[in-house]
Amino acid sequence: MALTRYAPTPSGFLHAGNIANMERTAEVARKVGATIALRIDDADASRYRREYVDDIFRVLAERGLPWTVGPRDADDFEQHYSQRAKTEYYRAELLASGLAVYACECSRAAQRTAPTGGCQGGCRDAGLAWLPGENALRAIVPLGTTIAIAGHAVALDAEMGDFVLWRRDDLPAYQWVSVVEDRDLGTTHIVRGADLLASSAAQVFLARGLGAINVIDAEYVHHDLVLDDDGRKLSKSTLSSKERS
Repeated sequence: MALTRYAPTPSGFLHAGNIANMERTAEVARKVGATIALRIDDADASRYRREYVDDIFRVLAERGLPWTVGPRDADDFEQHYSQRAKTEYYRAELLASGLAVYACECSRAAQRTAPTGGCQGGCRDAGLAWLPGENALRAIVPLGTTIAIAGHAVALDAEMGDFVLWRRDDLPAYQWVSVVEDRDLGTTHIVRGADLLASSAAQVFLARGLGAINVIDAEYVHHDLVLDDDGRKLSKSTLSSKERS
């Protein structure tokens, strides 16, 4: 069965780019006869606000965007579908995955100065113990790792380096949560903005280690972005409640 999903993050009010992604997802679903799931990615508990979830359901209703799998309203979401209640599940799945990982104690500031955002402090070879809440856990991306996806060859080691799977604040990172959720949903069609091509490649890389065949073999669509008047990608962090949608 073909299945795709809307996967908004309740870290801010939805903007035109988020809505365009949902509309493109619905279009792809119509073309291939796929079921649509609503998956609200709220694993980042530090940024969650109920009003952002309310906004997601408001936009879906106003735009007439359909889905058949997932929560029907914000109360249903919080009671039965919230990823914030699944932290230990994501941890257990990571520990059981057999993926090559290492603990990293580098600060966020140090990470931002690295060309790929990866660890530049020698943590890969330091043999540090993973101390949840004190350091992060990174995937080892071997030199020369290239992922073929949607007609592109992504040099994952150059694009993302050894990316974070578990954050130093003891929360699962987006890349890990997304691939586990897509595996569990049985997702077969994934629609994202063009800026997330490397992110898709990272998740295919993880899916190989996790044995998530449906994620590896999924059809990936990366659409053009909606830009602001200055030609910049829209961001929830700069969107006020009056400007949403």
